[in-house]
Amino acid sequence: MGLFRLLTFILVVLVAWRMIKNYQAKVKADRPQKKIPVREKIVKCEYCTTHIPEDEAIADGEIWFCKQEHKELFYQNNS
Repeated sequence: MGLFRLLTFILVVLVAWRMIKNYQAKVKADRPQKKIPVREKIVKCEYCTTHIPEDEAIADGEIWFCKQEHKELFYQNNS
């Protein structure tokens, strides 16, 4: 009689575990997926070497600056 109870208990646990896994998969499938943001191109300021997103940087040809003041200082020091 003990072996029958053990097997029944194992069967109940396995069925419950499988039901929980199916429920979790269903909930995950029903949940709206988060959109992964597109990575922006990062550029380096030539004056202070700070890395900033390209859309926030000031471009001068292929040279990038984090602010106008750094652009002016860069050209003052290099002329």
